[in-house]
This record gives sequence, C-alpha cells and structure tokens, in this order.
Amino acid sequence: MKTTYPAEQSVSIWVGTFPSEDAFDHASDHEVAERLKLPTPLAAIAEVAFEEKAIPTRKLLEGFSGWESFIEEASAASAKKAATANSALVCYHLRCSDAPDSWGGLIFLGTFGGTDIA
Repeated sequence: MKTTYPAEQSVSIWVGTFPSEDAFDHASDHEVAERLKLPTPLAAIAEVAFEEKAIPTRKLLEGFSGWESFIEEASAASAKKAATANSALVCYHLRCSDAPDSWGGLIFLGTFGGTDIA
C-alpha cells in the first residue's frame, strides 16, 4: 500500500457497521490510524459519522465537507463493496493506492477526487 499525504483534492473513505460508536472509534484508531502512520493525527484530517442502524452508504456520506464532489464515485464503489453501513471515516488530503479492502471491520471504499476541507 502506498499513501500520499498531503494530497490535494483527494478524499479517502472507510465505512463499516459496528455495534457501538466505541467499537467504530477503536477500529478507526487501531486499524486505520496505526496502519497509515501519518505525520499528523488522524482526527486532524478526518470527519466521521455514526448512526445506530445501518443505512444506505450514499445517505451516510451526504453532509460531509465537500460531499457533493465525491459522492458519485464513492456511491459507485459502495454499491460493489458496502451498500449499507452505520459508520464512515472520511480523510481529506489523503491518497491511498493498492490498499486492502478490509481494515478490521472497516471497508476501504477508495480514494476519490474531492474538495478538501479548509
């Protein structure tokens, strides 16, 4: 796997279905953050969403910063990998290539062109 940070106009997205927000946070911290080994805390470049029940992934991603710029590509990827989820981790300024799909309960949808958060 290759990661590029910072990568302008890049958004990397993970989704999953967890029994609690704590379980989602644990997966984000211990699977994603530890594997990426970024020079900045994951929380500094990410936004998250958690719902009690799984919903269509497209609906889960609506409302993230710049979501209109990446929603079509992310929705197409989610149709193949995770049509529903209750948790999403959206990392801005991050490009991942040759990344595995499975990240300890999270599914990597991919890296998409998208508007960065300020």
